[in-house]
Amino acid sequence: MSPQTASYLDLALQGRNAWWRYALGALTIAFFWLVLGYVPYLLLVGAGLGDQLLEYLAVNFSILMMLAGLVLTVKWIHRRPLLTLITPEARIDWRRMARGALVWTAIAAVIVAIEHVLYPDRYYLSFDAGRFFLFVALVLVLTPIQAATEELVFRAYAMQGLARLTRRPAVLAVVSSLIFTAPHMLNPEVHQYGVLLMAANYFVIGMLLATATLRDGRLELAVGVHAVNNVLLALVANYEGSALATESIFTAIELDPVYSLVTLVIGTLVFHRWVFRRE
Repeated sequence: MSPQTASYLDLALQGRNAWWRYALGALTIAFFWLVLGYVPYLLLVGAGLGDQLLEYLAVNFSILMMLAGLVLTVKWIHRRPLLTLITPEARIDWRRMARGALVWTAIAAVIVAIEHVLYPDRYYLSFDAGRFFLFVALVLVLTPIQAATEELVFRAYAMQGLARLTRRPAVLAVVSSLIFTAPHMLNPEVHQYGVLLMAANYFVIGMLLATATLRDGRLELAVGVHAVNNVLLALVANYEGSALATESIFTAIELDPVYSLVTLVIGTLVFHRWVFRRE
């Protein structure tokens, strides 16, 4: 284990970290997210209000409630600063976050460009100025919060908690990625394209974010990658049947889970080579 990885995992030692506190913390986060957070969404579905904008806001409200549950858990159950989930230093490194976002933007652009060359009829122009610019404002505010919250929960809190049981980085990355994959299996594309293929896609994304966090010994890179990935999906190139429908500039008539899986694996390797090439 590298000194950076050990230093990051040891941040959990600053607080109260008995096993029952992590159990209570997980239950608290889940309650805020799945119970309190999904009430508006269930009300919308029950009322038959399938408006794209309302559904987008309702789903993001559940993420805000997840964040509230996490803050309550870290500050009151574990009695440690929220910053200890992000970095061992005194402040967040915004440049690191931007670097992760820029590198993944370049990789994602190549992936989409190659897909368009291979399958020229897959994407169509879906730009609607009347709705697009409203979504731009919401996505640029809410999506980074959504991505950061998921990183704080599924990467930081999960891996630091699991590190109380094992110090093996590979085990931490795999288990946290499985935890990350589990809730995504409720997405509609899972039933359309197959459980195993979609689970593999989510798992690879989780591994990219987990290994980047452990290797760097801090969370900013993962937050940058996750945030820009979701922003690009929401605003530039989404696909029909997406779990989070938005007004994107281009839309694919379908998701190709095989192409997605292969390019995610390659993209993960390229990202690590690019960002950590000096090691």
